[in-house]
Amino acid sequence: MAFFIFCSSKKSISALQLSRMLKLGYQAAWFMAHRIRFAVGQEMPLYRLLKGVVEVDETFVGGKGDRSSKFSRKTPVMALIEQNGQMRTRIVPSVCQKNIGNALRDCVSKDAVICTDEWKAYLKATRDYKAHHAVNHSKFEYVLKTPDGIIASTNHCESFFSLLKRGVVGAWHCVSREHLHRYANEFAFRWNTRELTDGERMETAVGLATGKRLTYRQVI
Repeated sequence: MAFFIFCSSKKSISALQLSRMLKLGYQAAWFMAHRIRFAVGQEMPLYRLLKGVVEVDETFVGGKGDRSSKFSRKTPVMALIEQNGQMRTRIVPSVCQKNIGNALRDCVSKDAVICTDEWKAYLKATRDYKAHHAVNHSKFEYVLKTPDGIIASTNHCESFFSLLKRGVVGAWHCVSREHLHRYANEFAFRWNTRELTDGERMETAVGLATGKRLTYRQVI
């Protein structure tokens, strides 16, 4: 039942609500929720590299600060999304060239075309890929049609971040940096199974649990 609730809740569900619905203690519900997030997550590399046209962007979850601040209490979350395809998420310490490059190497084929905003760290991080196109948000440019017919934007990433932040604000209220990767993976799983019914999504999630185990000691 918990698997089905997770797979049918577009904006996720809190452990407290899960404990009420399933008549469990809060601690048991919290642990169960993290085990499900681990099951559908990307900790075990069962996924292919993204290819084609891949949008890459980042957002920040948490306290005050911005992406250039050394003292920011926000946690950067990167989204890497194939246009009309799959996606991956990565939690990074900061949005710098090195961290962006590592995320790209982990998730994206070198034959892919990368679309980003104008953030300078993307320039060198994307130089080994087929092509890089950037939209300039500071000049209110959100979609760019290139001469080779590619529609460059980061709009899919923005849509994903909107869903993720609605989960933070509306369901969880507070998310620790330590566990944020699992919450982000939960939303990435829903994105990647967006064309399935709730029942099919649950069946997929249960199948992904095979061979995975998350102990209570690992999450505390």
